[in-house]
Parts: sequence; C-alpha cells; structure tokens
Amino acid sequence: MANLNLIKRFNQQYGKQSPIRRETKLFALNEALDPLKIQKALPDSLANLGISYTMYFDMGMEADVALLFIDVCNFSTRLSNLDGGAIGTFFDSYYDIVIPLIYKYGGEIDKIIGDGIVCVFGLPYVDGDEEYLINSANNCAKEIIKATKGTKFSSKVAIHYGTINYFKNKSGLYSEFTMIGKPLTELFRLESISLNERINYYGDTKVKKFYTKLIEGTMTLNAISGKEWYHTTHTLPELQGVDYAFFNSILLRDI
Repeated sequence: MANLNLIKRFNQQYGKQSPIRRETKLFALNEALDPLKIQKALPDSLANLGISYTMYFDMGMEADVALLFIDVCNFSTRLSNLDGGAIGTFFDSYYDIVIPLIYKYGGEIDKIIGDGIVCVFGLPYVDGDEEYLINSANNCAKEIIKATKGTKFSSKVAIHYGTINYFKNKSGLYSEFTMIGKPLTELFRLESISLNERINYYGDTKVKKFYTKLIEGTMTLNAISGKEWYHTTHTLPELQGVDYAFFNSILLRDI
C-alpha cells in the first residue's frame, strides 16, 4: 500500500516539493490510544493536502494514470549471498539512483515490494493528458535503464496506462492507500515476464500507440531514436487476468 508517511519521507529525503511533504501530519501508532484521534488523523491530513487529494484518496475518484513497475534484474539469484545489512545498503544505493529519476518526471512512489518499485504518473500527484503522462513515464524508464545498465543495479521496467481508483484503508489506523483496477493487475503480470534491462509494454494498448507514433516520427516529445533503442515484439504467455496476445520490449543498443 502507498503510505503518506513513506511518501513524505522520500519527498523530504530526495528533495521533491509536494503538498504531501509540506502538509501531511505524521501519525505514529504510539499516539493511537484515543479512538477519536485514530478516526481524525487521516481525514485531517487529507484536508491539509487540499481538495484534489481529498477527491482521489478519500472519495475514490477515478484517475487515468501511467504506471511503472521497476525492479532489479534477477535480484534473488544474483545477490542471494548478501546478508540483511548488505541488502539494506544495496537498496539505499539503488534508491539513490532510481527515486530521483522518478521524481524528475513527476512520478510518485505507490509501493515498494521487495526489490520492486511501483510508481504512478497522474492525478493527484501530477496533471496532464494521456500523451504527457505516458511520455513522462517513458522518459523516466529510459533514464533508469541507461543509469543502471551493466551494473549491479541493472533494472527492467514494465510500463502500462489505464484508469484506477485509490482505495483508503477503512480502519483509520494508518494513512495508507492502494490503487485498485485492472491496469494494476495487468502491470504486475507484465512485470513477471518482463525482459531484463528493457522497457516492456503490452501490444494493442495506449502505450503501444504512443511508441508507434514515436517510432514513426509523428511526435516531437523527446522521441526515442531508432538508432539508440531496439524494439521487438514477443508472444505473450498465458497470464491470468490479461487479455493481450503480445508484448513489446525496448532494448538500449550498445552504441
């Protein structure tokens, strides 16, 4: 789940200016002795953020977003010899590379799952039309692949786009949210078969349409050079909850 306290900590650590960084009141569980405080803590935080956050987080309004699932290639096998302290040091260094790039293009961290980071480009964090949001996620993914290729932090990225809802933890105990919707399920399935050191996306989607326009040269949004990136199409294995037949990958050429 996305946690407002975690988002605030990352925003502060990596210098991102945001309403969450400025306004969210940190709510510790050791303060949760008074039931009234438990019930008020999250609504008060949302009210301080403003109406846009209230609409999406508290009222569950739909949002069209671009999504990235970024994770380290073959982490469990390549780095299985690391102990707990070394793993912590590894991820501190990894986050120092990846999170500033996410923030550079207006993305926000939704959740961290093991060696994977799920981030979102869209309301209420950043406003923009479909093309703008996909392009922001695309540029972020490109930089992450470039920055980590051939290193111990080498990464793969799954990119997707669709309509989600933010769902609030109804217990009131934690300032936590999660995204729900089929695009998120599809993103997780795509990550499971994504190719290393590549950007991966489904065929016959808005993301596919975006990349097709870039490749054909009909867009001017920081287009991917055909000489720099190599596109391939692959048959998609059967994945539960996924209706697509193909996925594509974008490989950074050695030039």
